[in-house]
Amino acid sequence: MSLQIIKKALFILSIISLVLFFTFYYLEMWYEKLVCINLFLIFWGLNKVVLWYLGEKFGITATVAVPADAHKGLRLIGLFFVSFITIYGAQDLLQLIAT
Repeated sequence: MSLQIIKKALFILSIISLVLFFTFYYLEMWYEKLVCINLFLIFWGLNKVVLWYLGEKFGITATVAVPADAHKGLRLIGLFFVSFITIYGAQDLLQLIAT
């Protein structure tokens, strides 16, 4: 399976989980809302890791993006930040499922 396909799939899954989050929030389904936001964090972070691996530009926030030609240290700092968010989402998801 190509990394380009994985990149697109992770992006679609992150958008779906975000839409489900807002839907569950509106319907006041609190447990499901928390699961969806954690899934969003995981899919979002994995998408950014794939972009980093492919050497493409990846955005961290709406105003902060790490260009493809940025210094390797700066790209590595961006990867660490994205990895932290992904691990936080996975840890919180596992904690939700365990309780």
